[in-house]
Amino acid sequence: MACPSAGPLGTLPIIADFYEALSVRFNVAVLILAAGGSTRFGSPKQIAYFQGETLVQRCINSAGEVFPNSITVVLGAHYEKIEPSVTGAQIAHNPLWQNGLGGSIAYGIEHIDAAAEAVLILLADQIYISAKEIRLMVEAFNGDNIVAAKYSGARGVPAIFPRSSFAGLGGLAGDVGAKKLLAMTKVPIVEISLPQAAVDIDHVEDLPTQ
Repeated sequence: MACPSAGPLGTLPIIADFYEALSVRFNVAVLILAAGGSTRFGSPKQIAYFQGETLVQRCINSAGEVFPNSITVVLGAHYEKIEPSVTGAQIAHNPLWQNGLGGSIAYGIEHIDAAAEAVLILLADQIYISAKEIRLMVEAFNGDNIVAAKYSGARGVPAIFPRSSFAGLGGLAGDVGAKKLLAMTKVPIVEISLPQAAVDIDHVEDLPTQ
């Protein structure tokens, strides 16, 4: 699909409408992973603040600009502290969060819309992934391919997976995340250069003050 261009009177279509049209071509569920124990951070980083929002709510809000009605957040550790702060998303509480990222992905796949044609996987602590980056990925998705971020010399999440990849995602376990599937899949992959995705928050010192 072509990007917005000037009309006969020289006016641009509303950009938001263009991307809304892109996002509704397919039923894409959003799966936000926020179940980790934040051991290195020292407290639940999901509810640490950056630019006036908690990390998990910031991620929800960014995704919600593109997919406002289909967001699932996987919580695990510190559930009781995090859950009250979450708005605009369905919560899936993974009681086996200690089994690792792969297990949380598999758990989340069980709890997204059963009719979803694709899933966008996001990490709550990738603080520089905004609606702009999500829209770039949506534009590259054709319904059958995988669209993956490329950063630090490798593919990773954020990534959009078609329904044909759900079984593989549902079979992940332990600390092996979606990168395993991105390395092994035979599904065509489109890479989107997103150096912003290399920034995630592991320690308090990683969190910018602005």
